[in-house]
Amino acid sequence: MPHLTYTDPENAKRYVNVVASLSAIGEDPAYLGREMLLSNYSGVVPSLTTLDEVEEELAKVDAAVAGLGGHPGAYMRALVKSSYAMISILRKEGRPYLDLVRDIIEVDFRPIPDSEAVRLREELSGGLTELGYTGSLREQVDAWLAATSMTGDAVIAFGKGILSRARADTVLKVTPLPEGEGVDSFTGVRDVFYSGRSAYTGNYRGWLHFNIDKHWQRDVFTQVLCHEAYPGHQTFYTLWDQLFQEGKWPVEAAFYTRNAPTNPIFEGGPEVAMHLVGWDVGETREALGLRMGQVYKDLGRIAMNDACLGVNTGTMTREEAIDLMVDHLVLRDDAERAYGFFTNAVSRTHYPQYYYGRRIVDEALKRMEGDRALRERFIDMLYRTPHTTSTFIDAVSEATAAPFDPFSYRS
Repeated sequence: MPHLTYTDPENAKRYVNVVASLSAIGEDPAYLGREMLLSNYSGVVPSLTTLDEVEEELAKVDAAVAGLGGHPGAYMRALVKSSYAMISILRKEGRPYLDLVRDIIEVDFRPIPDSEAVRLREELSGGLTELGYTGSLREQVDAWLAATSMTGDAVIAFGKGILSRARADTVLKVTPLPEGEGVDSFTGVRDVFYSGRSAYTGNYRGWLHFNIDKHWQRDVFTQVLCHEAYPGHQTFYTLWDQLFQEGKWPVEAAFYTRNAPTNPIFEGGPEVAMHLVGWDVGETREALGLRMGQVYKDLGRIAMNDACLGVNTGTMTREEAIDLMVDHLVLRDDAERAYGFFTNAVSRTHYPQYYYGRRIVDEALKRMEGDRALRERFIDMLYRTPHTTSTFIDAVSEATAAPFDPFSYRS
């Protein structure tokens, strides 16, 4: 079966070669020391060994995309722009940080209004009071974490107990999965700066790693498990591969790489995964606990995002960044790990994908979930259509016949 392309077969493979080659070059310690390409089911093997070669090939794709209309044109122009930005980073040209973030993930990175943290603190305090915790918000959170947290091997034992439920509810409430899909390995790791990680190994299979140095509040862990597995990253990877094999997913999107305008939607979708299976809905104590886990995580993410902005623009020191996160009720160990993440040479320019990705997709879901047909359209947009930040926002506007601005905060 011929594969779908947004440009043409030659330029489609050329673009994947550009992305894969940038990752291979960037993995050299002289550049970034870490790969960017996380999955590639296009069949394209990187062959370009210098940045000049990459830029020459990218210019050919750029020319092919120039006259492309509609969604394919908007999608490809965003990807090409991000690849030029990555070439600039690898050449160490010193472009301003905010310009790089804008060109790579299509976000104007700016401080989050204080009103958002105030709103989340009020919601968290109210929910924890209902769960039986008293005192100041800090006292409530400390007692809640002490009563509901785990670390070490207990994290994996807990996770294995809910993984099959997450998969079953994904199939029941979100999307079918292909025969043979599954997770081959679910393990704990130590001495890493991330909380959880998934990898797609092909043939609808993948693995999961979770940081077991971390003290996990169990409701937060449930959200992260859904994020990494079902209906999160493992689900996305599997469906994209299936669609590609069926000729319904373009070659130009048959991979996943860090530092691309697709990152916020790829992270934002998993950030609403637990809500898509409905575990946080209702008046039960379990549902309330899961909602509070999400609120607590959202409050911390605000500080992580603002700290990333401050540190990478030179307006905040390491100590100030960590103190900001701790003030937002993040555990100090987690704050130190987050600092390592958003100062990493690869991660620093795409790190805002987590906060902004969740906000974009969550605001879209709030708009579309009340109507069955709109929710189905949302699922198709999220899982079965390649999107960048801007094309997803445009698609929500079109689907709901109303302007959609996920960056507009309620007063």
